[in-house]
Amino acid sequence: NNPNNNNNNNSESAGASASEDFSSPFAGFFTFDDLKTAVEEDFLDANRGSTNNAQGWKVTGVSKPRGSSFEDARMTLEEIKASLAKGTVIFNAIGAHIPKLAGPTLACCDASSLPNALNVYVTAAGMKTSAPPHTDRQDVVVVQTQGRKHWRVYTPPNPALDSMADMYARGKGEDALALHALESTHGCTKLIDVTLEVGDVLFVPAGFPHTTDTAEAKEEEGSGDEEETTSIHLTFNLDTHVWDLDYLSARRLALGRAGVPDAALGQTKNTDNRYVGQANLLPGEFRADLFEALPLGLLEDDDVGAAMVDEVAANLERISRQVDGTTASAVPASVWKETVVRLRQEGMELYDVHRDMYLAAIEEGRIRKTELEMTAHLTGEALERARGMTPEKMQRLSLFRVRDYYEKINASKEALVNWSKSGTTAAGDGGANANTNASGGLPANWEYTVPLQVGDEVEADLGGAMFPARVTAVTGNTYSVEYFDGDKDTGLERSMIKLTKPPAAASDEDELDIGDTTGLTPKEIKKLKKKAQKKAEKRARK
Repeated sequence: NNPNNNNNNNSESAGASASEDFSSPFAGFFTFDDLKTAVEEDFLDANRGSTNNAQGWKVTGVSKPRGSSFEDARMTLEEIKASLAKGTVIFNAIGAHIPKLAGPTLACCDASSLPNALNVYVTAAGMKTSAPPHTDRQDVVVVQTQGRKHWRVYTPPNPALDSMADMYARGKGEDALALHALESTHGCTKLIDVTLEVGDVLFVPAGFPHTTDTAEAKEEEGSGDEEETTSIHLTFNLDTHVWDLDYLSARRLALGRAGVPDAALGQTKNTDNRYVGQANLLPGEFRADLFEALPLGLLEDDDVGAAMVDEVAANLERISRQVDGTTASAVPASVWKETVVRLRQEGMELYDVHRDMYLAAIEEGRIRKTELEMTAHLTGEALERARGMTPEKMQRLSLFRVRDYYEKINASKEALVNWSKSGTTAAGDGGANANTNASGGLPANWEYTVPLQVGDEVEADLGGAMFPARVTAVTGNTYSVEYFDGDKDTGLERSMIKLTKPPAAASDEDELDIGDTTGLTPKEIKKLKKKAQKKAEKRARK
């Protein structure tokens, strides 16, 4: 079901399997013991989510380097346990890092013919709120593998009530989606109120608010072993909207390719969030069509996928004319199909890269198993030496293993944007001048080297891939950002952030010394600059 369809009588928009008397293949598939093994064997990263159900969901890092050595930088089990006392520990895109999870993630990709990912969520029993109400950009399949978790799922908020809110990132960052206001203020209706047991599966479509807790689990588990009562679930992400595989994204690419300004939706820059603004004020049926994901099967590498291109192109033109006939009429007829063909090409590239990445993780698991078997006869110092970290083993850690794949992903994304710009004929951000190098006088790698300011539009490293974000704070030589879906990250080095457009030439005002701006909003910084400017003018008159 489409998340834009606000038919509150449809109680089947999200579904869960009830606990039945059968043995689920997922029961006990990934437990706290598996997590401990993964932390011991690899170099992993994780975040901890906030727990206030009246505020937006925010995340902070679980681990901080304890020193300058490699071992000092590794996240420890003790850090994970400390974070579990405060909230849910989240391992994003972990299917590419943990060999045991790479197989199921690969199976998800193959079943859907999409470039998908897998997250792991770990929550201690007894959390009254383990995730405040929020929405996600992905359709997700949740699999409970250990412990229990209580879920409440609601119909989407009416986008027209807050057109500048991203329906796929509600309740994240500064956008509060308070539990008590879901039905009374946002027009949501509760669809599901269920506790997932081990082996249960739940499907939640993109844009559907949901909130979780483990309070009931604590009451029923009593004083059992904390590790055994911990809730662990896998989330398989169907990442259509993340990879531009929807009609809204296809329309933007087609307009860019044709050099036609987006007069209807008012989005002029590639970095604009396409899910906010005028798009949310369209009639419900038109909005639903526009936000719809491209159909499954389009990325199939066979005649079936190729045969779908004409139908998808026709739908893209029809939907674009629904949005604004004048704008759509300015697009040459051939561009609609050309756009679908190019999107399909990129989707297939991303799908292949994801498959290769998961296959590499599976192979690493086989190598580690073989190494354990070959050293099983050793004891004492000999065993310690044989199983210790070596330079060769270090290069096989997922931190380094996934890097090449994410570079390919980022290159494919950038190539798609450049393709859209390369055929343009109109002026403006999407026009013929879009490829003009406006970075004269800047170093060749200015995107990763010039100083950043609060409010800059950037792409930041999230789990190895670059995603749209905005700089929210500058602290010394590190930066804090807010991603396109509301998630936040802190302590990023400059090399982990790509500036998306050349900085404007510095003015006298820009060069004013206003001191440390850590934690200040753009408005507060502007006030400081005005004060500094007045002081400078007074000094000049003396």
